[in-house]
Amino acid sequence: MSLSQHIFDDTPARFFAVLTWRHGRLYIDALDRIEEIQRHRHGVGLSRAELLEVCQDIIRTNSETEKLTQQLELLLPELDETKSDLEGETSENEKEETSLTAPEMLRQMLHCHWLEEPKRSDYQRVYYLDNRAELLLESLRRMAYPEQVTFTDKLHLVCSRLIDPEAFQEHPLSDFESCNDNLRYGLQELRSLQQGMARLTQRQLRSDSLKENLQVLYDDFSENIGQRCYKQLISLDLPVRLPLIKEQIAAIEQNPVIIAKMEVDLQKRRPELSEDEIASRVSDLIRDTISMLESVEPQSEAVDRRAADFARRSFARFRYLQEVSSGRRSEMRTVFDRVNERYAGSKMAHLPDALELPALKIPSVGLLSGLESLFVPRTPRKKYQRQSLADLYDDDILDDHGHAVDEMQENINSSLNTIRANRFYQTLCVPAAGLQSDSIVTDSEEWLLELAGLLLHGDTLESQYSIHSPREDYEEPTRSEKDGYLIDQFSIHPKNTPS
Repeated sequence: MSLSQHIFDDTPARFFAVLTWRHGRLYIDALDRIEEIQRHRHGVGLSRAELLEVCQDIIRTNSETEKLTQQLELLLPELDETKSDLEGETSENEKEETSLTAPEMLRQMLHCHWLEEPKRSDYQRVYYLDNRAELLLESLRRMAYPEQVTFTDKLHLVCSRLIDPEAFQEHPLSDFESCNDNLRYGLQELRSLQQGMARLTQRQLRSDSLKENLQVLYDDFSENIGQRCYKQLISLDLPVRLPLIKEQIAAIEQNPVIIAKMEVDLQKRRPELSEDEIASRVSDLIRDTISMLESVEPQSEAVDRRAADFARRSFARFRYLQEVSSGRRSEMRTVFDRVNERYAGSKMAHLPDALELPALKIPSVGLLSGLESLFVPRTPRKKYQRQSLADLYDDDILDDHGHAVDEMQENINSSLNTIRANRFYQTLCVPAAGLQSDSIVTDSEEWLLELAGLLLHGDTLESQYSIHSPREDYEEPTRSEKDGYLIDQFSIHPKNTPS
């Protein structure tokens, strides 16, 4: 059965028709008010008098809002001219809304199954909000008040679970379904991240002041999206983890023991299914997970493009507002007016190179001591004489140089993570007795970085190996030369194996 058949099999079509009526807004407000009252009743329903009071209050509030709108239109006659075509329709709607009564609203909500009236032995009329109406109200509230963009650890949980070689041993079906749900929720978060950036871009285009644009950039985007969401997305190292995850899923798919356990678990849940249907559902679950994994990297790249586009539009908007809102606003407007008069109907890309524009009244710039005050005489030095950076540059440039070196060191440390070290360890095929450092093959171009990462993460909990140095036995290690590098002797051992 399709989704629509499942919905309308138990829910009447008029349940949703209320939202499209001319009084749909009033019914939504009444539904919100009823749910708020019922929430604090601790299971006690609402009486007919209470519901009529709520409906009457909603109608009265709406009529007062309409009166205020009419007064504003009288104070602003230019609005009446722009809405002259809609005057007849507006007056008819006002008459229809004034004719709506509280008993009619209550009858419609009962007829549409928004409210239910259970039969009681004491013959009292008590009403409750239908469960489907609560679900509908929750969806409407999420649409009206979108949640703040968040990026939880769902994708991190999926990556950690799927990379673990000891996972999916006891309850593979439940573990795989949990990874599938977390992966689907993580993709939803990536899409909401893109939509959040799009909403911030529209807010910037609607704002006309530098203050509002700076608030959007630094308060909303930088703090909420950049620091809380985008930074966590970068720290996931998806380009490194996704190939490992795909290899692990391929190994699970080819493991008959795990597949048999998944089919047995599904048979216990759904005994009415045949063996072919169970095998088909298990394979569909694995293919669905692989398909969603294929969508993670394109979605993350789309987030990167959206963030870059937002930054580019933000700085372009800042430059535009600085020009049109500064003291030279009249001169800039004269330039654009001249272009519009002479080249009306053409695009900016098709304008000629030599535009006859009015001269800008830019004040001349001068120096009190003349241009010669900027001349700095060269200091004599000998040929091939090395000079320290402190003699050539000032403190600000040295600080930038040190910051660049620190950032490069941090990037190198972040690239040499535990996953990369474990992967290099697996390529070494270390026996149970251990492997000496002089036996490491250096045929790879990045063998030195791989070796540094191996030594860096030897003492971490996530590493699959341990490093033993002769210095731990109070002995001086011997040195071996590899490609021009002197390396102290050490040995590599699998964990849980005596060195």
